[in-house]
Amino acid sequence: DVMGGLIEADENRELCIYHNFNVNPTIFNSMGLLPFSAEALTFLSPVEYAAAYKDRASAGQIPEHLCSYLGPSIGMALSNALPKPAGIVYASHPCDSTLATCQALSEHYGVPAFLIDAPYGDSKRDHDYFNSQIREAFQYLEKMTGKKVKLDNLREAVKKADKAHELNYQIDELKKMKPCPLVSGGNMLRIMSIAMYMGIGKESTIHWLERVLEDVTERAGEGIGGKYEEKLRIAWLNNMPSFDPAIYEWIEERYGAKSVILQGAEETYWPTYKPERKDDYDYGFDELFRILTDQGLNTPMARQHRGHYNYYVRDCVHWCRDWDIDAAIFSGQIMCKGPWAIAQLTKEILMDELDVPTLMFGIDPVDPRVTSAEQIIKYMEPFLDMVAENKGL
Repeated sequence: DVMGGLIEADENRELCIYHNFNVNPTIFNSMGLLPFSAEALTFLSPVEYAAAYKDRASAGQIPEHLCSYLGPSIGMALSNALPKPAGIVYASHPCDSTLATCQALSEHYGVPAFLIDAPYGDSKRDHDYFNSQIREAFQYLEKMTGKKVKLDNLREAVKKADKAHELNYQIDELKKMKPCPLVSGGNMLRIMSIAMYMGIGKESTIHWLERVLEDVTERAGEGIGGKYEEKLRIAWLNNMPSFDPAIYEWIEERYGAKSVILQGAEETYWPTYKPERKDDYDYGFDELFRILTDQGLNTPMARQHRGHYNYYVRDCVHWCRDWDIDAAIFSGQIMCKGPWAIAQLTKEILMDELDVPTLMFGIDPVDPRVTSAEQIIKYMEPFLDMVAENKGL
Protein backbone atom coordinates (compact mmCIF):
# COMPACT_ATOMS: atom_id res chain seq x y z
CA ASP A 1 0.00 0.00 0.00
CA VAL A 2 2.84 2.40 0.80
CA MET A 3 4.53 1.65 -2.51
CA GLY A 4 1.19 2.01 -4.29
CA GLY A 5 0.75 5.42 -2.69
CA LEU A 6 4.17 6.54 -3.91
CA ILE A 7 3.31 5.41 -7.45
CA GLU A 8 -0.03 7.23 -7.30
CA ALA A 9 1.77 10.42 -6.24
CA ASP A 10 4.16 10.02 -9.17
CA GLU A 11 1.21 9.74 -11.55
CA ASN A 12 -0.63 12.75 -10.03
CA ARG A 13 2.15 15.24 -9.45
CA GLU A 14 -0.18 18.19 -8.97
CA LEU A 15 -1.22 16.48 -5.70
CA CYS A 16 2.22 15.13 -4.71
CA ILE A 17 3.63 16.52 -1.45
CA TYR A 18 7.09 15.61 -0.23
CA HIS A 19 7.45 15.07 3.51
CA ASN A 20 9.89 13.54 5.94
CA PHE A 21 8.86 10.68 8.19
CA ASN A 22 8.15 12.85 11.23
CA VAL A 23 5.48 14.85 9.40
CA ASN A 24 2.12 13.19 10.02
CA PRO A 25 0.66 12.28 6.58
CA THR A 26 -2.82 12.71 8.08
CA ILE A 27 -2.38 16.38 7.20
CA PHE A 28 -2.16 15.55 3.49
CA ASN A 29 -4.71 12.73 3.50
CA SER A 30 -7.31 15.07 4.97
CA MET A 31 -6.93 17.40 1.96
CA GLY A 32 -6.99 14.73 -0.74
CA LEU A 33 -3.27 15.24 -1.37
CA LEU A 34 -0.77 12.44 -1.94
CA PRO A 35 2.09 12.18 0.58
CA PHE A 36 5.46 11.16 -0.87
CA SER A 37 8.38 10.31 1.41
CA ALA A 38 11.59 9.67 -0.50
CA GLU A 39 13.25 8.31 2.64
CA ALA A 40 10.51 5.66 2.85
CA LEU A 41 11.42 4.73 -0.71
CA THR A 42 15.04 4.39 0.43
CA PHE A 43 13.94 2.23 3.36
CA LEU A 44 11.96 -0.08 1.07
CA SER A 45 14.42 -0.21 -1.84
CA PRO A 46 16.67 -3.20 -2.55
CA VAL A 47 20.20 -2.49 -1.39
CA GLU A 48 21.65 -2.19 -4.90
CA TYR A 49 19.29 0.72 -5.63
CA ALA A 50 19.71 2.52 -2.31
CA ALA A 51 23.51 2.24 -2.44
CA ALA A 52 23.65 3.42 -6.05
CA TYR A 53 21.58 6.52 -5.30
CA LYS A 54 23.69 7.17 -2.20
CA ASP A 55 26.76 7.19 -4.48
CA ARG A 56 25.00 9.55 -6.90
CA ALA A 57 24.34 11.95 -4.05
CA SER A 58 27.99 11.83 -3.01
CA ALA A 59 29.03 12.55 -6.59
CA GLY A 60 26.68 15.54 -6.47
CA GLN A 61 28.67 17.01 -3.55
CA ILE A 62 26.28 15.80 -0.88
CA PRO A 63 28.44 15.00 2.18
CA GLU A 64 28.68 11.38 3.26
CA HIS A 65 27.69 12.28 6.81
CA LEU A 66 24.12 13.06 5.67
CA CYS A 67 21.63 10.52 7.06
CA SER A 68 21.79 7.35 4.97
CA TYR A 69 18.02 7.33 4.55
CA LEU A 70 18.08 10.89 3.23
CA GLY A 71 21.23 10.81 1.10
CA PRO A 72 19.80 8.34 -1.43
CA SER A 73 16.69 10.50 -1.80
CA ILE A 74 18.93 13.35 -2.96
CA GLY A 75 20.58 10.92 -5.37
CA MET A 76 17.14 9.97 -6.70
CA ALA A 77 16.29 13.63 -7.25
CA LEU A 78 19.58 14.28 -9.04
CA SER A 79 18.90 11.23 -11.24
CA ASN A 80 15.40 12.47 -12.17
CA ALA A 81 13.95 9.36 -10.55
CA LEU A 82 11.44 11.24 -8.39
CA PRO A 83 8.34 13.25 -9.35
CA LYS A 84 8.53 17.02 -9.05
CA PRO A 85 6.24 17.78 -6.11
CA ALA A 86 3.53 20.37 -5.78
CA GLY A 87 4.85 21.19 -2.32
CA ILE A 88 7.43 20.19 0.28
CA VAL A 89 6.63 19.96 4.01
CA TYR A 90 9.39 18.85 6.35
CA ALA A 91 9.68 18.93 10.14
CA SER A 92 12.75 20.14 12.00
CA HIS A 93 12.79 17.00 14.12
CA PRO A 94 14.46 14.62 14.61
CA CYS A 95 17.73 15.97 13.16
CA ASP A 96 19.61 18.55 11.12
CA SER A 97 19.85 16.15 8.18
CA THR A 98 16.13 16.66 7.56
CA LEU A 99 16.63 20.43 7.43
CA ALA A 100 19.46 20.11 4.92
CA THR A 101 17.48 17.68 2.76
CA CYS A 102 14.39 19.90 2.75
CA GLN A 103 16.48 22.86 1.57
CA ALA A 104 18.29 20.79 -1.07
CA LEU A 105 15.06 19.39 -2.55
CA SER A 106 13.43 22.81 -2.52
CA GLU A 107 16.34 24.35 -4.43
CA HIS A 108 16.63 21.42 -6.85
CA TYR A 109 12.97 21.50 -7.88
CA GLY A 110 12.43 25.24 -7.50
CA VAL A 111 9.48 24.53 -5.19
CA PRO A 112 9.11 26.65 -2.03
CA ALA A 113 9.12 24.47 1.07
CA PHE A 114 7.47 24.80 4.45
CA LEU A 115 9.37 23.72 7.54
CA ILE A 116 7.36 22.72 10.60
CA ASP A 117 9.51 23.91 13.48
CA ALA A 118 9.34 21.48 16.39
CA PRO A 119 9.80 22.71 19.97
CA TYR A 120 12.41 21.39 22.38
CA GLY A 121 10.12 20.67 25.31
CA ASP A 122 6.63 19.46 26.14
CA SER A 123 5.12 22.36 28.06
CA LYS A 124 1.79 23.88 27.09
CA ARG A 125 3.70 26.71 25.46
CA ASP A 126 5.69 24.19 23.38
CA HIS A 127 2.52 22.44 22.25
CA ASP A 128 0.80 25.72 21.47
CA TYR A 129 3.74 26.70 19.30
CA PHE A 130 3.72 23.41 17.39
CA ASN A 131 -0.04 23.78 16.99
CA SER A 132 0.52 27.12 15.28
CA GLN A 133 3.09 25.49 12.98
CA ILE A 134 0.57 22.87 11.87
CA ARG A 135 -1.97 25.59 11.13
CA GLU A 136 0.59 27.38 8.98
CA ALA A 137 1.37 24.11 7.18
CA PHE A 138 -2.30 23.82 6.16
CA GLN A 139 -2.22 27.41 4.90
CA TYR A 140 0.91 26.64 2.88
CA LEU A 141 -0.71 23.55 1.33
CA GLU A 142 -3.84 25.50 0.40
CA LYS A 143 -1.67 28.12 -1.30
CA MET A 144 0.49 25.60 -3.17
CA THR A 145 -2.29 23.26 -4.35
CA GLY A 146 -5.51 25.27 -4.38
CA LYS A 147 -7.05 22.60 -2.17
CA LYS A 148 -9.01 23.60 0.93
CA VAL A 149 -9.08 21.67 4.17
CA LYS A 150 -12.64 20.60 5.00
CA LEU A 151 -13.74 19.99 8.57
CA ASP A 152 -15.47 16.66 7.92
CA ASN A 153 -12.48 15.31 6.00
CA LEU A 154 -10.07 16.35 8.74
CA ARG A 155 -12.27 14.72 11.38
CA GLU A 156 -12.30 11.45 9.46
CA ALA A 157 -8.54 11.47 8.84
CA VAL A 158 -7.74 12.22 12.50
CA LYS A 159 -10.17 9.50 13.62
CA LYS A 160 -8.40 6.95 11.40
CA ALA A 161 -4.99 8.02 12.70
CA ASP A 162 -6.20 7.65 16.29
CA LYS A 163 -7.52 4.19 15.50
CA ALA A 164 -4.18 3.12 14.05
CA HIS A 165 -2.35 4.38 17.14
CA GLU A 166 -4.71 2.47 19.41
CA LEU A 167 -4.36 -0.77 17.42
CA ASN A 168 -0.59 -0.49 17.44
CA TYR A 169 -0.65 0.03 21.20
CA GLN A 170 -2.78 -3.10 21.67
CA ILE A 171 -0.33 -5.11 19.55
CA ASP A 172 2.55 -3.72 21.60
CA GLU A 173 0.86 -4.84 24.81
CA LEU A 174 0.50 -8.39 23.50
CA LYS A 175 4.21 -8.43 22.64
CA LYS A 176 4.84 -8.49 26.39
CA MET A 177 3.62 -12.09 26.53
CA LYS A 178 6.02 -15.02 26.41
CA PRO A 179 6.57 -16.26 23.87
CA CYS A 180 6.13 -13.05 21.86
CA PRO A 181 3.22 -13.79 19.49
CA LEU A 182 4.70 -11.99 16.48
CA VAL A 183 5.38 -14.51 13.73
CA SER A 184 8.64 -12.81 12.75
CA GLY A 185 10.26 -10.36 15.11
CA GLY A 186 12.67 -8.14 13.20
CA ASN A 187 10.90 -8.13 9.86
CA MET A 188 7.51 -7.49 11.43
CA LEU A 189 8.90 -4.56 13.42
CA ARG A 190 10.31 -3.00 10.23
CA ILE A 191 6.92 -3.30 8.53
CA MET A 192 5.16 -1.87 11.58
CA SER A 193 7.50 1.12 11.52
CA ILE A 194 6.67 1.88 7.89
CA ALA A 195 2.94 1.49 8.54
CA MET A 196 2.94 3.91 11.47
CA TYR A 197 5.11 6.52 9.79
CA MET A 198 3.72 6.41 6.26
CA GLY A 199 0.26 4.84 6.49
CA ILE A 200 -1.33 6.79 9.32
CA GLY A 201 -4.78 8.10 8.42
CA LYS A 202 -5.45 5.48 5.74
CA GLU A 203 -8.21 2.90 5.88
CA SER A 204 -5.88 0.24 4.50
CA THR A 205 -3.51 0.71 7.45
CA ILE A 206 -6.35 0.15 9.91
CA HIS A 207 -7.45 -3.03 8.13
CA TRP A 208 -3.89 -4.35 8.18
CA LEU A 209 -3.39 -3.54 11.86
CA GLU A 210 -6.70 -5.19 12.71
CA ARG A 211 -5.55 -8.37 10.97
CA VAL A 212 -2.22 -8.25 12.80
CA LEU A 213 -3.99 -7.73 16.13
CA GLU A 214 -6.36 -10.61 15.43
CA ASP A 215 -3.42 -12.85 14.58
CA VAL A 216 -1.28 -11.99 17.62
CA THR A 217 -4.32 -12.20 19.94
CA GLU A 218 -5.04 -15.72 18.72
CA ARG A 219 -1.40 -16.75 18.97
CA ALA A 220 -1.05 -15.22 22.43
CA GLY A 221 -4.16 -17.06 23.60
CA GLU A 222 -2.69 -20.36 22.46
CA GLY A 223 0.81 -19.58 23.73
CA ILE A 224 2.28 -19.72 20.23
CA GLY A 225 5.39 -17.75 19.34
CA GLY A 226 7.31 -17.58 16.10
CA LYS A 227 9.01 -20.12 13.90
CA TYR A 228 11.72 -20.83 16.49
CA GLU A 229 11.55 -21.41 20.22
CA GLU A 230 11.95 -18.13 22.09
CA LYS A 231 14.85 -18.16 24.53
CA LEU A 232 15.96 -14.51 24.52
CA ARG A 233 14.15 -11.22 23.97
CA ILE A 234 15.95 -8.47 22.04
CA ALA A 235 15.39 -4.71 21.90
CA TRP A 236 16.84 -2.68 19.00
CA LEU A 237 17.40 0.76 20.51
CA ASN A 238 18.25 2.66 17.35
CA ASN A 239 18.42 1.54 13.72
CA MET A 240 18.14 -1.97 12.36
CA PRO A 241 20.20 -3.05 9.36
CA SER A 242 17.66 -2.83 6.54
CA PHE A 243 19.84 -4.26 3.82
CA ASP A 244 19.66 -7.89 4.97
CA PRO A 245 16.52 -9.00 6.83
CA ALA A 246 17.97 -12.52 7.11
CA ILE A 247 19.98 -11.24 10.10
CA TYR A 248 16.82 -11.36 12.26
CA GLU A 249 15.99 -14.90 11.23
CA TRP A 250 19.58 -15.93 11.93
CA ILE A 251 19.50 -14.71 15.55
CA GLU A 252 16.14 -16.42 16.07
CA GLU A 253 17.34 -19.72 14.63
CA ARG A 254 20.78 -19.67 16.27
CA TYR A 255 19.93 -18.28 19.69
CA GLY A 256 16.15 -18.26 19.95
CA ALA A 257 16.56 -14.47 20.19
CA LYS A 258 13.26 -12.82 19.28
CA SER A 259 13.30 -9.15 18.24
CA VAL A 260 10.53 -7.65 20.37
CA ILE A 261 11.30 -3.92 20.43
CA LEU A 262 12.39 -1.46 17.73
CA GLN A 263 12.57 2.23 18.56
CA GLY A 264 11.02 3.21 15.24
CA ALA A 265 8.03 0.91 15.76
CA GLU A 266 7.14 1.56 19.42
CA GLU A 267 4.15 3.84 19.50
CA THR A 268 4.44 6.41 22.27
CA TYR A 269 1.42 8.58 21.42
CA TRP A 270 -1.44 6.41 22.63
CA PRO A 271 0.07 4.99 25.83
CA THR A 272 1.40 8.43 26.76
CA TYR A 273 -1.92 10.23 26.50
CA LYS A 274 -4.57 7.46 26.42
CA PRO A 275 -6.99 10.10 25.19
CA GLU A 276 -10.73 9.91 25.56
CA ARG A 277 -12.48 10.76 22.34
CA LYS A 278 -16.03 11.51 21.24
CA ASP A 279 -17.43 8.55 19.34
CA ASP A 280 -18.51 10.72 16.42
CA TYR A 281 -15.35 12.91 16.54
CA ASP A 282 -17.56 15.98 16.50
CA TYR A 283 -14.62 18.31 16.98
CA GLY A 284 -13.86 21.74 15.60
CA PHE A 285 -10.64 22.75 13.90
CA ASP A 286 -9.03 23.87 17.18
CA GLU A 287 -9.51 20.49 18.84
CA LEU A 288 -8.41 18.57 15.76
CA PHE A 289 -5.24 20.63 15.51
CA ARG A 290 -4.55 19.83 19.16
CA ILE A 291 -4.85 16.10 18.43
CA LEU A 292 -2.51 16.46 15.46
CA THR A 293 -0.07 18.30 17.74
CA ASP A 294 -0.06 15.47 20.29
CA GLN A 295 0.38 12.88 17.57
CA GLY A 296 3.13 14.81 15.80
CA LEU A 297 5.25 15.33 18.90
CA ASN A 298 4.99 11.79 20.27
CA THR A 299 5.60 9.37 17.44
CA PRO A 300 8.82 7.32 17.54
CA MET A 301 11.98 9.47 17.22
CA ALA A 302 9.87 12.64 17.26
CA ARG A 303 9.48 12.08 20.99
CA GLN A 304 13.00 10.84 21.75
CA HIS A 305 15.18 13.04 19.51
CA ARG A 306 13.78 16.55 19.43
CA GLY A 307 14.52 17.58 22.98
CA HIS A 308 16.38 16.49 26.09
CA TYR A 309 17.83 12.99 25.69
CA ASN A 310 16.35 11.97 29.02
CA TYR A 311 13.28 11.03 26.93
CA TYR A 312 15.35 8.55 24.95
CA VAL A 313 17.05 7.05 28.00
CA ARG A 314 13.85 6.64 29.99
CA ASP A 315 11.97 5.19 27.02
CA CYS A 316 14.76 2.63 26.55
CA VAL A 317 14.43 1.69 30.22
CA HIS A 318 10.64 1.50 29.84
CA TRP A 319 10.88 -0.84 26.82
CA CYS A 320 13.49 -3.11 28.36
CA ARG A 321 11.71 -3.33 31.72
CA ASP A 322 8.09 -3.69 30.63
CA TRP A 323 8.81 -6.09 27.77
CA ASP A 324 11.26 -8.11 29.90
CA ILE A 325 14.18 -7.71 27.48
CA ASP A 326 17.24 -9.91 27.94
CA ALA A 327 19.65 -7.95 25.72
CA ALA A 328 19.64 -4.61 23.91
CA ILE A 329 21.36 -3.78 20.62
CA PHE A 330 22.37 -0.27 19.65
CA SER A 331 23.26 -0.59 15.96
CA GLY A 332 23.75 3.11 15.49
CA GLN A 333 23.80 4.77 12.11
CA ILE A 334 27.29 6.24 11.86
CA MET A 335 25.91 9.44 10.31
CA CYS A 336 23.40 10.00 13.13
CA LYS A 337 25.43 11.78 15.80
CA GLY A 338 22.73 12.58 18.33
CA PRO A 339 21.96 9.04 19.54
CA TRP A 340 25.68 8.21 19.70
CA ALA A 341 26.09 11.03 22.20
CA ILE A 342 23.80 9.21 24.63
CA ALA A 343 24.48 5.58 23.70
CA GLN A 344 27.10 4.83 26.36
CA LEU A 345 25.08 6.44 29.14
CA THR A 346 22.01 4.49 28.04
CA LYS A 347 24.04 1.28 28.11
CA GLU A 348 25.26 1.98 31.64
CA ILE A 349 21.79 2.86 32.93
CA LEU A 350 20.23 -0.27 31.43
CA MET A 351 22.92 -2.37 33.09
CA ASP A 352 22.67 -0.59 36.46
CA GLU A 353 18.88 -0.49 36.70
CA LEU A 354 17.80 -3.64 34.85
CA ASP A 355 20.93 -5.77 34.43
CA VAL A 356 20.32 -5.66 30.67
CA PRO A 357 23.57 -5.81 28.64
CA THR A 358 23.81 -3.66 25.51
CA LEU A 359 25.84 -4.26 22.36
CA MET A 360 26.92 -1.18 20.40
CA PHE A 361 28.29 -1.04 16.86
CA GLY A 362 28.07 1.30 13.90
CA ILE A 363 26.23 0.64 10.64
CA ASP A 364 24.81 2.24 7.56
CA PRO A 365 21.29 0.76 7.59
CA VAL A 366 20.99 0.72 3.79
CA ASP A 367 24.59 0.11 2.70
CA PRO A 368 26.44 -3.12 3.61
CA ARG A 369 29.71 -1.69 2.30
CA VAL A 370 30.04 0.19 5.59
CA THR A 371 29.29 -2.74 7.90
CA SER A 372 28.40 -5.98 6.16
CA ALA A 373 26.05 -8.67 7.43
CA GLU A 374 29.11 -10.85 8.05
CA GLN A 375 30.69 -8.13 10.19
CA ILE A 376 27.45 -7.61 12.10
CA ILE A 377 27.31 -11.33 12.86
CA LYS A 378 30.89 -11.18 14.15
CA TYR A 379 29.81 -8.44 16.55
CA MET A 380 26.67 -10.25 17.63
CA GLU A 381 27.93 -13.81 18.08
CA PRO A 382 30.19 -13.30 21.12
CA PHE A 383 27.67 -10.93 22.67
CA LEU A 384 24.73 -13.30 22.31
CA ASP A 385 26.93 -16.23 23.39
CA MET A 386 27.63 -14.31 26.60
CA VAL A 387 23.96 -13.45 27.14
CA ALA A 388 22.89 -17.06 26.54
CA GLU A 389 25.56 -18.36 28.90
CA ASN A 390 24.52 -15.91 31.63
CA LYS A 391 20.92 -17.11 31.18
CA GLY A 392 22.05 -20.70 31.55
CA LEU A 393 21.06 -21.59 27.99
